[in-house]
Amino acid sequence: MDPLMDLALLVQHGENREAVLCAEKLLADSYSVEQVVDAVAKGVAILRNKCTVENFQLLDVLLACRAMTEVVDECVAIQLKHQLDASAGEHERAAGPPPWKTIVIGTIQGDVHDLGKHVMATLCRFNNLKVVNLGKDVPVENFVVAARKENADFVGVSSLMSVCLPKIKLIKPALAAQGLEHVKVIGGGSAVQQSTKEALRLDYLAYDAFDGLDYLCKIT
Repeated sequence: MDPLMDLALLVQHGENREAVLCAEKLLADSYSVEQVVDAVAKGVAILRNKCTVENFQLLDVLLACRAMTEVVDECVAIQLKHQLDASAGEHERAAGPPPWKTIVIGTIQGDVHDLGKHVMATLCRFNNLKVVNLGKDVPVENFVVAARKENADFVGVSSLMSVCLPKIKLIKPALAAQGLEHVKVIGGGSAVQQSTKEALRLDYLAYDAFDGLDYLCKIT
């Protein structure tokens, strides 16, 4: 059987540890991150049929989501981070001009997804911004402390979980309370996109990493 299909079936059946091991082997065998993500997506496609009123199987949904999350967090995100860090190091060694702006970026407290944030971080690096990546599950105060310490121009915050949105709206006032009103706050992620920049007190709501980068470049 196709190894990628094996991964899809493991995710679909909620076999989280086996799915992680399979994904690790695929990446070690030179399968791309994109291929692994596509296989995971196929594995959770069955959730659409399981999430109807007539046929709602909560346990199957939860198990498949757990498998998907662990593959992304333990394999895909780590692999991508290694690739991005290596690429960033090569980029920094290329003796280019110094960064022209600084962005502090992180996933808000309560959310441990950071794949999209890694994409945004590398786009910023390759467009000559200094990136301070705080990681995932970041409290509001950590954004503020880092913004002050790094003399940041921007704060980028992401979330895939709607329950975390109330914390995002606290970032801008917390910055203002420390005399950092000038720092622009940019939000992204599927949960953020369900709201508005006004409701979340954002300066900009990005619909994807490229949209966010466009905003950074346009306002400077």
